[in-house]
Amino acid sequence: MPKLVDHEERRRHLGAAACVVLARAGSVGMTVRAVAAEAGMALATAQHYLPTRERMVRAAIDHLAARVVRRARGIPADPVTSEVIRQAVRELVPLDAERSFEARVWLVLTAEALVDAEIATLLAQSEVELRSNLRRLLTRAQAGGAIDARVDPRDEAAALATLLDGITVRVLTTGLDPAEAGEEIDRHLARLARQRDREPLTGGAGAGGRAESGASA
Repeated sequence: MPKLVDHEERRRHLGAAACVVLARAGSVGMTVRAVAAEAGMALATAQHYLPTRERMVRAAIDHLAARVVRRARGIPADPVTSEVIRQAVRELVPLDAERSFEARVWLVLTAEALVDAEIATLLAQSEVELRSNLRRLLTRAQAGGAIDARVDPRDEAAALATLLDGITVRVLTTGLDPAEAGEEIDRHLARLARQRDREPLTGGAGAGGRAESGASA
């Protein structure tokens, strides 16, 4: 009887291996041969599933996204409270070893996007999806009263994405302490909380944003 092959599982396995290779050797070291070796798979088999560099990058990005989604599913999100937003946002920055690994892969790909249009396109698509997810989360929180009614979810989603990019780069490259990074995030989110009779909201797209990081979740 022929052996049944789970093709999706093989793709996921290769995506995980591609992430390990990227984190260890950078984009230059990400070859099909290196990914196949990391996956413990025959070169011809790996080439069948990942015949191009774009496919390898796509597999790596999909693997990173799946890891984040898997953790996010463990966050109770009904209703969406300020704490739910806090937990969800913290999943996207390198505050522990697991997320630092993911951020290293992202940063390697971000640097490569400067000279590789295909990678830049893939990361741009990922950015659009991230902002869309953040916007939906903020909209639900606002509907439940956890976010001030004056906050624009679309603008704030962009601001949060920018803030998280900057914090990620600083933690990985300038020695920003993860605990301090978490405090920066908390201060930013506190500004979004329902203000009632307090002063009007001030500030825009997070002080730790793209202008600071020069980066693109």
